[in-house]
Amino acid sequence: MAMSSKQLDVFVKVVQLGSVTAAAQALGMSQPSVSKSLALVEQQIGFTLFERANGKMVPTPEAEQVFEEAMRMQEGMARFERFLDHVRRYRFGQLRICATPALAINILPLAAAMFRQEFPDYGLVLDMCLNNDIENAVGQGQYDLGFIIQPEESSTPVGNLVCRGEIVCVMPQTHPLAAQAAVTWDDIDPRELIYITTDPRLIAMMSAAIPGFRERPVSALETNRYTMAVNLVRQGAGLTLVDEFTLSGTNIDGLSIKPFIPKLPIAITAITAGRSVAAQPTERFIKAMRTLIDTPSRRE
Repeated sequence: MAMSSKQLDVFVKVVQLGSVTAAAQALGMSQPSVSKSLALVEQQIGFTLFERANGKMVPTPEAEQVFEEAMRMQEGMARFERFLDHVRRYRFGQLRICATPALAINILPLAAAMFRQEFPDYGLVLDMCLNNDIENAVGQGQYDLGFIIQPEESSTPVGNLVCRGEIVCVMPQTHPLAAQAAVTWDDIDPRELIYITTDPRLIAMMSAAIPGFRERPVSALETNRYTMAVNLVRQGAGLTLVDEFTLSGTNIDGLSIKPFIPKLPIAITAITAGRSVAAQPTERFIKAMRTLIDTPSRRE
């Protein structure tokens, strides 16, 4: 039969203090109760724990071994109690988060500020990753939560969906197409389109919906960053097709953002590790992202 938690406490305290009387005082017990507890434990485990020498309780060699394991058990229980307290207060551990560069730069800091109001003692790690690297990074345990931009999928769990959006056309306000309500592929001169090569899933979606999308001229301007494409538009280098989330939290003065036809639906999706993070802090951070995402279509 194993020791009870109370018996374990009595045994440890007698070893540490070397006296039944001192252990009883430390534990708030009577001396007879401590002596009875020790006798019962010795009867249960089948060997002697203490010998008396010079008025002190000296642990036997067997008791020395038991004491080492008892200390490990007590330390483990103390850690477990602290863990429960942290979870109860939603303060346990660190929430490691990654997102695409545009979201990481423009939205994650704002979401972190909102999150801190509710969880001031919760650790945060905020990083940026390439969109197509985020799922693997979360899956391999490098991060607890990631935010990706992908073609909208009906299979995405509702709790993981942050925001729906679409691919939009960005151009200077002085561009002739800025006067149109929407822009089609046939309206665009491929020679002035700034192509983006950053994410295979989005490129595949656009290629499937737009005949000739991959047939770009030799003089084409390409970049693997949506934010760079938008800044190239600011410099008069042409126009571009981007996910509208790239524009969230950025200054769009001087730019015209038009719906693109055919409509190309996309979504920000939260990727969760689902094993090392308490659910409530994760949900609160996702909620903050939902609150903060500001796209041209949501402003209308």
